[in-house]
Amino acid sequence: MKKFVVAAALAAATFAALPAGAATYVEAGGWTPREILFGKQYNGNVTAIRVDRGGVDRHTYPMQVTYPTGNSLRLAQAAVTEDPSLTAALQVRGIAVHNVLWVETAFNGGKIVYYR
Repeated sequence: MKKFVVAAALAAATFAALPAGAATYVEAGGWTPREILFGKQYNGNVTAIRVDRGGVDRHTYPMQVTYPTGNSLRLAQAAVTEDPSLTAALQVRGIAVHNVLWVETAFNGGKIVYYR
């Protein structure tokens, strides 16, 4: 019984020392249930994939990424420069336009950018 009284007194002292605002609930920051379940998507639903020549998953890349030509590089870099939201998304990630190898459109309408 003595241990219970000591534990209760310690808990009461701990909660008394907390400020009044700390006892309230934590807000989720305005996230929707979709964002909580699947993650928050930043910068217009853009996925950037860094391509390493000796990487294990190099077999899964499109042929334009594995063997880029001058024409495919120009097409990809032009697609980035023509889309301001895509350009902003790459700037946030620190990816220069001249490093873009290929741009694909995903099934959900987002962009997949392969870069070196």
